[in-house]
Amino acid sequence: MEYAAKSHIGLVRQINEDEFALHMDLDPYQVVLVADGMGGHLAGEIASSIAVEVAGQELRQKLSGKTEEEAEPELSDYIVESILRANEEIYQRGRSSSGYAGMGTTIVASIVSPRSITLGYIGDSRGYLVTPKGITQLTDDHSLVNELYKNGQLTEEEVNAHPQKNILTRALGTDMQVEVDLIRTTWQEGDILLLCTDGLTNLVSNGEIAEVMSQPGSLDDKINRLIDRALEEGGNDNITVVALQNTGKRKRGETQ
Repeated sequence: MEYAAKSHIGLVRQINEDEFALHMDLDPYQVVLVADGMGGHLAGEIASSIAVEVAGQELRQKLSGKTEEEAEPELSDYIVESILRANEEIYQRGRSSSGYAGMGTTIVASIVSPRSITLGYIGDSRGYLVTPKGITQLTDDHSLVNELYKNGQLTEEEVNAHPQKNILTRALGTDMQVEVDLIRTTWQEGDILLLCTDGLTNLVSNGEIAEVMSQPGSLDDKINRLIDRALEEGGNDNITVVALQNTGKRKRGETQ
């Protein structure tokens, strides 16, 4: 598995509330997580950090020492249970201090092997599958404007310009109970799994993402181009992009 990852604070924010992690040593599986925190001063940064750390460690424990035959039937449960464990930790931390009250985060977490992708998510951080045929958005934003769009109350153009674009209908850590959406899909050698925060997708269209990812160059070059595009469009939020390419076998890449 070839991989690359980068997080940029952007051009406006004072704090980077995005967080990501890759666990590439769990053969035959790899784990990747991305989170985008929200809350008062530092609270969003703490929420996203807890999400990635707790869910990542839970997944490590569940996958450690497991063969593919043992783990495969349980992967969906592993993802959901790990995200819910992170939700519990963030929720309790938020109740323990007035400075952290109401903090929350998005999360998109995936277990991948050369054969399959198992992905769970809450919020509006996204997962994409890029293949020779184009780009497929695997996730469905848990946001107010997306609900309005799906109900036919907003056009795609109105969604992009809506003043309440960043209001989430579901987040990790803000309530004791939360529902995790889950995607399972197969992928082929050469396909790319892309996880990112809305600092990218609010400024760079799916078509532009597909175009950049189809260009020649390393994964590292491609995610740098995506971040540069978001910066060119104003960089008004933190920008995090993680990409994994299915090589049919594990292959060490670069992480920044």
